This record gives sequence, structure tokens and C-alpha cells, in this order.
Amino acid sequence: MLKTASLQKTAMRTAFAEVLRVATPLMISTGMFSVVLFVDRTLLLRHNPSEMSASMAGGNAFWSVICIFVGIASMTGAIISQYMGTGRPSRVGRLLWQAAFFSLASLPVFLACGLAGEWFFRLTGQPDALIGLETTYFRILMWGGAGEVLQTALSGFFSGTHRTRVIMLVSIASAVVNLFLDVVLIFGIPSTWLGPIAGLFDADVEGRIFHLGIAGAAIASSCSFWFKAMFYVALLTHREIDRDFGIRRGFRVDLRMLKTLIFFGLPSGLMSLTEAGGFTAIVQRIGRLGDVPLQATSMAINFNMIAFIPLVGMSIAASVLVGRHLTETGPEAAVTRVRAALIVGWLYSIAWAVAYVMIPDRLIAFYQWASLMEANSAASIAAESLLWFVAIYVLLDATQLILAGALRGAGDTWFVLAAGAGVSIVSVIVGIAMEPECDAVDQTSIREALLWWWWIITGWVIALAFAMSLRFRSRAWQHKRMV
Repeated sequence: MLKTASLQKTAMRTAFAEVLRVATPLMISTGMFSVVLFVDRTLLLRHNPSEMSASMAGGNAFWSVICIFVGIASMTGAIISQYMGTGRPSRVGRLLWQAAFFSLASLPVFLACGLAGEWFFRLTGQPDALIGLETTYFRILMWGGAGEVLQTALSGFFSGTHRTRVIMLVSIASAVVNLFLDVVLIFGIPSTWLGPIAGLFDADVEGRIFHLGIAGAAIASSCSFWFKAMFYVALLTHREIDRDFGIRRGFRVDLRMLKTLIFFGLPSGLMSLTEAGGFTAIVQRIGRLGDVPLQATSMAINFNMIAFIPLVGMSIAASVLVGRHLTETGPEAAVTRVRAALIVGWLYSIAWAVAYVMIPDRLIAFYQWASLMEANSAASIAAESLLWFVAIYVLLDATQLILAGALRGAGDTWFVLAAGAGVSIVSVIVGIAMEPECDAVDQTSIREALLWWWWIITGWVIALAFAMSLRFRSRAWQHKRMV
């Protein structure tokens, strides 16, 4: 009995070490994205508060369009991990080519959706000024959509083969490019900096060029998407990678492999679509309450994203670890890795929950410093109260993300879709059906409606965590395979 306990402790230590080795770079990588998103929106808040609100709505719509494609492309990591576990690395190159073909084929679809952006935003009934900003942001982002799908697909090679430090370094480089372009293109630069060639550019009334506001933020994001994709392309052409994984000799259309990628990836994409669509619907409903509730929601969501997005890295780690261990060492090793990932994710989430409860005013004060907002502004005060909701569900958000990643790594993607879509649809329907009546001039009714939608968001996360926990405990996923 003592020997068994000792073996279990050793297994857990090994699992923790592997989880931290694979997940830490991924958490830093996805964390860099959350930092870029946070700074991007904060810079827009400083430039024009309405632009920050528009960027959240436009960004949500952008994600709703591309998430199916990104979801399909994201399965490359889990499938590659199973190829590695079964000792078939030579199949990796051909899989990457199918993912690349699929990614590039998405470009005309995204551009067509960009043309329909204004029509979509007008359906929301928001003010014309906000619709114009949202449309501009959305249309420009669409040019970068295929780049985001492609970089997601190619990064799967590095996560599936546990080369996660590469993903971290590429993400850091991309973040630097994005932030530099944000500052230059949102606020512009003094024309005097360009010396004799300044006359080639049109300056605004303040003597600045490239002063594009929200359009500049969208251009910066689109450029960063393609930057990451091209960086991965350059890395994959390395001689050793090409030799070991058949990158160049895999250049062909393989319909069977493409169908496998789409079959297992489509549920992930559809789940992301239902979640993004549901969240977009909620944001649009909050936007109908006025600019202050939407700004407050934007502030709270931005801080939520700082905690949430690094956990996506942990979810990816759980996915590739489960995929590899299911095919290499068996279900028990996979379960041990998931347990270790949950413990790390919970510890990380608890730290954020404490901050949301103990120092919400100091967190929101960052916006006041960055945008010169008044400390007692209505949006700031409302945002502080909304952070309490984030503190309530942040631990459960970690749970559902990590368990969903584990299930996807096994190939149980259709259950993840059914659970995620069901919870999302029910949450939005209940939210709309039971939404309190709101008078546009009655601040009390506006606050009640705002809090109602945040309770809906909280209940949504709780239900997702419950569904994923039940499926994981059932162990039905342990018999799934993708290769």
C-alpha cells in the first residue's frame, strides 16, 4: 500500500513537471495576446471612449465569423500529438499542408463577410456613429482573418510536438509588432519626424500622419496575424523539421486527411461560434442600454480576458498531452495530466479572484490613468461592481476550459459541441425572455438590466463547468481516437 502511494506521488510529480513544461510557454503566449488586446482597447479608450466600445463589438463579430475556421485549424495540435504517440511523425507534414490549404481558402469568405458588416451592425439598433466605427474595425480585421486561421494551424505543429517555447517566442515578437503599430497608427506620428519626405504624406490638423484611430488598431491587428503566420512558415522550412516530419514531401491534397481534420475540428469551431454568437448577442443587448453600460462591460471584460486567455494556453496543453498519452502510455497517464493541469489552473485563477474582490478600484484605476477618465465616472464605478461577477466564475471558467481541452485532445469534440452549444443557446434565450424592463432615462432600471446580463454570463460559465465535469468523470472519452 505504501509502495502504491509512493508510485502515485511520483506519477503526480512527473505530471506536474510535464504540464508546467508544456503549458507555461503556452500560457505566456496566450497571455501576450490578452495583453495586446487589453492595451489595444485601452489605447482606443484614450483616443476616443466610443472607439473602445466599438472595438469590442466589432472584435466579437470578427471572432464570430472566423471562429469556425479557427476551431477546425486548431485541431492540428491534438491530431499531431496522436500521430506522435503512435510513432507516425511522417504524417505530420501532409496534415499541415491540408490545414494550410483550408486556411487560405477562407480568405474570400472573410472578405465577403466584411462587405456585409454594416448591414449586420444596423440590425442591432445602435447609434449610427457607433455602427460606423464598428463597421470600419470589422472590415479591416477581415483582411487578417485568414492569417489568424493559418497561424493557428501552423502553431499546432509546435504544440503537438511539445515545442511550446517556439510558440511563446513567436507570440512575444508578434505582440511587439502589434503594439508598435497600435501606437503609430492610432495616434499617428509628428510629420516633422520624417524630415524631407514628410511632404509625401497628408498630415492632420495637429501635424500628424498615419493618425487613423480605430482603423489603425484594426490594421495593426491584421498585420500581426499575418506576421505570426509567416514566422511559422519560415520556421517549418528548417532542414531538420522538414526531414523528420516530411514538410515538403507532404505537399499534396489528401482529401481523407482533410476530412479527418474537418470532422474533428468542426465541433470545436461550431462551439466557438455558438459561444461567440451568444456573447455578441449579450454585448449587443447591453449596448442598447447606453454607452456607459457598454463601456463598463468593456472594462470588466478586458480584465476578465487577462485572466481567461492564458487559461486557453493551459487548455491547449491539456489537449495535446491527453492526445499523446492516450495513444502512447494509456488513459491513466492522461487523467493524471488533466488533474495536474486543473490544480495549476485553479491556483492561477484564485490569485485573480482575490484581486477582483480586494482591489477592483485599483484595477479600474488603470483606465483612469490611461485615458484621463475621472475616477468617479459612471462607467468606472459600474465596472468595479462587475468585477465581482468575474471573481465568482473565474475558477469555474478554468475548469470548463481545461476539461474541454482534454476532451478535444481525445477526439470527443462532438460532445463538447453539444454541451457548449446547448448551454450557450439556453443562456441567451433565458436572458432575453426574462430581461427586466428598462427605461432609457431611469438609471435604476438600466443598472438592473446590466446586472441581469452579468448574472446570465455567470450562470453560463457555471453550467459549462458542470457539463464538462460530468463528461470527464464518465470516462467515455478515454476510448476516443482521431488517428
